[in-house]
Amino acid sequence: MPTTILTDIAEAKITQAAGSGSQVAITHVALGDGNGASYNGDFGQTSLRRERVRVPIERRHFVSPNAWRVKAEFGADTVAFDVREAGFFDAGGSLIALCTFPEAEVRRTGAIVYLIDHVLNFSRVAEGLIIVDAPDDELFDFAVSMLTEQASQRIELFNINEAFYHEIGRYLGDLK
Repeated sequence: MPTTILTDIAEAKITQAAGSGSQVAITHVALGDGNGASYNGDFGQTSLRRERVRVPIERRHFVSPNAWRVKAEFGADTVAFDVREAGFFDAGGSLIALCTFPEAEVRRTGAIVYLIDHVLNFSRVAEGLIIVDAPDDELFDFAVSMLTEQASQRIELFNINEAFYHEIGRYLGDLK
């Protein structure tokens, strides 16, 4: 399972943001090959071991007060390499969060589109201090909204059916 950590730089920026009323805004994601080997990230890291490509975060979805789902796409023309590390950077280029992948979960870029769809969880950070500065994932938000509405309608139909059963002793579908 991938391991994601907040770096020491992130903690310093978060502390500064808490004292000034500002926020740490994550804007980019980078992929690296870890110099050819999987490893456990270090809180003191300021960069990926070997960054190969970086792109802006394309879409975001607010999961909870301290968690963001981020999406980014690396095109099929991206140089081919085994992804062993991903870094999430702020607008100033500082490494805020580092995700490392064990050997069993290493994937390859190049020739196909490589998608990042990752939840960044900042549960140890005060609400609102870290944000993802990218457009909202409107399709995902719409799907969640529609599924919530459908679930609500199903519950209402169930309640109507139960009330009908208690009133006449049969369910609506049993009538002939």
